[in-house]
Amino acid sequence: MKNLFALWMTFCCLTFTLAQTPGTGAWKGQLNFGGKSLDLILHLNEGPNKTLTSSWDIPMQGVKEMPSSSTNLSGTALTISVSTIGVTYSGTLASDSQKIEGLWKQSGMEFPLNFTPFDPSQEKTPVAPFPYEVEDFTYTGTQTKITYGATLTYPKGASHVPAIILITGSGQQDRNESILGHEPFAVLADYFARKGYAVLRVDDRGAGKTTGDFSQSTTEDFAQDVEEHFAYLKTKPFIDAHKIGLCGHSEGGLIAPLVATRHKDIAFILLMAGPGVPILDLMCDQNQAVLLSSGIDPKAVASYLPVYRKLASTLTQNQDPQSAQKATYTIVDDWRKNTEPKLVQSTTNITDDASERDFVQRLQKGLSSKWWQYFMNYNPQPVLEKVSCPVLAINGGADIQVMAQPNLNGIAEALKKGRNKKGTTKEFAGLNHLFQHCTACTVSEYGQLETTIEPEVLQYMGDWLANTLR
Repeated sequence: MKNLFALWMTFCCLTFTLAQTPGTGAWKGQLNFGGKSLDLILHLNEGPNKTLTSSWDIPMQGVKEMPSSSTNLSGTALTISVSTIGVTYSGTLASDSQKIEGLWKQSGMEFPLNFTPFDPSQEKTPVAPFPYEVEDFTYTGTQTKITYGATLTYPKGASHVPAIILITGSGQQDRNESILGHEPFAVLADYFARKGYAVLRVDDRGAGKTTGDFSQSTTEDFAQDVEEHFAYLKTKPFIDAHKIGLCGHSEGGLIAPLVATRHKDIAFILLMAGPGVPILDLMCDQNQAVLLSSGIDPKAVASYLPVYRKLASTLTQNQDPQSAQKATYTIVDDWRKNTEPKLVQSTTNITDDASERDFVQRLQKGLSSKWWQYFMNYNPQPVLEKVSCPVLAINGGADIQVMAQPNLNGIAEALKKGRNKKGTTKEFAGLNHLFQHCTACTVSEYGQLETTIEPEVLQYMGDWLANTLR
């Protein structure tokens, strides 16, 4: 916690929360510094003899209940100290208890910081009490022998209800697919449980309460995990075994079709920003969009992309590390000889032979995992051609990680080639990879946006699913 201020500057966001009633509860505020801001929640709790304690949540950083070292409310004057990060906050409570005005002080700097009462129902993640059942549990896969940590939500008094298995995207993630203060899968589970569906969300290998070695796993292994979840749900007596479907986000949208081709009794698949083109093409598009969104000179980006394609192909297809490294140096050397130094530097930070070695070594290390070797060489289209169940594929029009048009078109073309007439694609204008309305539409903006998944997206998915399962 000592580097919290540095983390603010990295993630570019801060907001505060304090009491709903005088002296106790939760409040919300926003700290602005250098054009940036960071969301926080401050909880004030009344103890014996009316003494106050306080703690902080920083949703964007996954911090919960960070304790303050001292808390004092004398009349209308509030003073809080957090010694672990060198912070003090001094504020004045308004007479109507609807506002606190004050200063946040840290590292010799002062920032105006005001608070207003905060309603927990405004949290990005749904909070209890819920009008449905929530069951946290673990179970062991019959084939993988992995113990899975999971949450199953389902309607109260459920009987033969349809079910949805949520599949996370790339990178090791928890069952809620937590990212920058958002929990998209908790939102999806809440929405569909309220609509009468059972929803299963599961920690990835090595995350949360799930065992297994994520570092030695590939997309194929994750598909096997989903098959275990499918088999498990079929054992639950209150679930309609003929109406179990899959909902995958990002890489999860690649896994869902793979599993659906192996189990013809899967009732439907929902693909949220799922790949529809060869992954190497997708990654080139992603690199281009991310670099441009970061303000990199378009001329530099255009110069780098063909080099990136060659490097990615070489490092994920060449099984001999020494040979791959030698070929990589050759590619980079040739590029440097024929390209303006400033263009090379702006995309790779290469300025001399030493920085070139650093770039090559980091790139080789990053792409040498079993997952990258499998993922980068994967083409989802032949698998999509074999999918026979109903498919809904959606994408945000401002997504810079999985570009909407090429991937939705790729999915539609593959389904058509496979003669699947039950496929629907939908692009949501102005939405990013997490299906949020965005302004800058950069990756770093995810945590600055309040909405986790736009209501219009949830409603569209719900309507499509209701019509599909009628």
